[in-house]
Amino acid sequence: MSHVDRNGSVGRAAWNPSRSIWVLFRKELDVGLRSAGLYLLVGIPLLVSLLMRGIFSGDGPKPPKVAIVGQKKPALARIVGQMERAGHQPMRLVKVAGEREGRKLLARGKLKGLLVLPRDFDAQVAAGRQPEATLYFDETGGSTAFGLRTVLRELLRIQARQREPARLKVRGIRGITPWKAMLPAWVVMVLLSAITLMPSSIASERQAKTLQAVLVTPVRLWELILGKGLYGVAVGFFGGAVVLAANSSLQGNLPLVAAFLVLGGAVATLLGLLIGLLVESQQGASGVATALYIPLLWGAFFADMSGAVGMASRITPSHYVVKGLNMALYSGGTFGSEWQGLALLLGLCTVLLMASLWALRRAEERV
Repeated sequence: MSHVDRNGSVGRAAWNPSRSIWVLFRKELDVGLRSAGLYLLVGIPLLVSLLMRGIFSGDGPKPPKVAIVGQKKPALARIVGQMERAGHQPMRLVKVAGEREGRKLLARGKLKGLLVLPRDFDAQVAAGRQPEATLYFDETGGSTAFGLRTVLRELLRIQARQREPARLKVRGIRGITPWKAMLPAWVVMVLLSAITLMPSSIASERQAKTLQAVLVTPVRLWELILGKGLYGVAVGFFGGAVVLAANSSLQGNLPLVAAFLVLGGAVATLLGLLIGLLVESQQGASGVATALYIPLLWGAFFADMSGAVGMASRITPSHYVVKGLNMALYSGGTFGSEWQGLALLLGLCTVLLMASLWALRRAEERV
């Protein structure tokens, strides 16, 4: 841009740095506000921060379900009842017919702990002796199960008003280490990788124009979905199997383990495919996949929490995969005992498959 000065010479217009900076800022702002990346950049950390706030400001883990056997009307039960009426619930007491029934419920995951007392336990405590009690707990029961010993020892101190009123033996019913109890959660992390893997694959094909080329061929849509889906399922299945094998945990009901690996991988893969088909931008698809990955992962780690976080975690497919793997690996689970979890995952796969077919048919119409 030029102008003519008073002497008739031609020169450039006066440069205004403030105006130039403002114009450039307005241009970037206009482009940025139209970009999904900006909202994902700010929205994902905001969402995660609010969700984590819900976790750490909540009531903590749910009170564990515990049964006490061996003595009629033990003093511990009365103390727990008094604390519950006062608004503090260290555990939920469950009535069982005896030790045998308690062990069965513990093995099925219906209890977190089973406390076996001698018949004269309260009398020995009152006499100042140190009777021995045995606490059986479920190693796959999450953090609440491992904290039972501390809770019970504190309750015993309240009962006897002594520092060490009893000797408490602690035994896990499955004979596994805490690390092995966590393995199903790590396996779920492998399975969920397909949620981010599939959108990237679809976006790459869009960019290379290969997706459009495939859609105009005689290949049927369901064949395309299953062909891509098998890859994601295979990655999740073999990745999960490697995690278990590397930790010497390929045990128990292996066909049932395989079923949960396949169905868990299929749910994650089909969800990733659906995201990739619906969100055309690679950046946007990646952001949506990440936003879904985080709450889905909660089902593997926070199902024993109280409040909204625990409730949301217990309805995720991840929770059912972890629960099913625990039963198949360590608890003698069968297809009959775990049919509800298998049916739920299979139903979710069917819904996601139908949704992916619809999204692919929509993409085909645009070609």
